[in-house]
Amino acid sequence: MTKEEAMKTGRDLDVYLDSEMADEKTGRLDDLWQSIYDVVQLCDGGIMESDPREMRDAIAWLKEVQPMTEDYKTLSIPFEVKE
Repeated sequence: MTKEEAMKTGRDLDVYLDSEMADEKTGRLDDLWQSIYDVVQLCDGGIMESDPREMRDAIAWLKEVQPMTEDYKTLSIPFEVKE
């Protein structure tokens, strides 16, 4: 997967609509990744409601794309999908 494909698939995630969409101003994968991560974190903490399928997709995307980021390569992704 290229960075361009990663950006497209990230923006296609349902949770993207709930994110701050910081990447729209910068065009940076790291900003998109952080926006998705923040939404997943809020859902995982019970602050926002989430659909398990949407969370599964978002967590899978975070893990797949993480090696392409500049700033988040080693950040822990402690989330699990709650059924």
